[in-house]
Amino acid sequence: MKILILLILFFAAVEDIKKMEVGYIYPASILILSFINVLLNPYINLNFMLLNSLLIFIVLFLFWLLGGIGGGDVKILTALAFYAGFKIWDILLFSSLIFLLYSLALRKFKAKIPFMPAVVAGTIISFFVNF
Repeated sequence: MKILILLILFFAAVEDIKKMEVGYIYPASILILSFINVLLNPYINLNFMLLNSLLIFIVLFLFWLLGGIGGGDVKILTALAFYAGFKIWDILLFSSLIFLLYSLALRKFKAKIPFMPAVVAGTIISFFVNF
């Protein structure tokens, strides 16, 4: 399931790089896989996942209102929160650090920089590296 999530995120990142927007199919696909994950794993607390996703949405929506993040990023990270649970906070931390590094490296180009590639890298780190 993690591989499918990463593939979806990869294609979302490619679209974000090309168009600076992310289609609805990507968060919808992650959400469907998240529901399947909840159905297949009875030990997952559905209420916690919904509450965590709502909290992520509120935080990211505020960043979106301030112009610091795109709407597609909010949708994808909210759907990813439903899959990842509390690990979404690690994903956000790693993604933000990676974004900070490559935005500093690319600042001389004065162009908008997509966030989804950093989300892919942050998710890979969070999924496969134990801290």
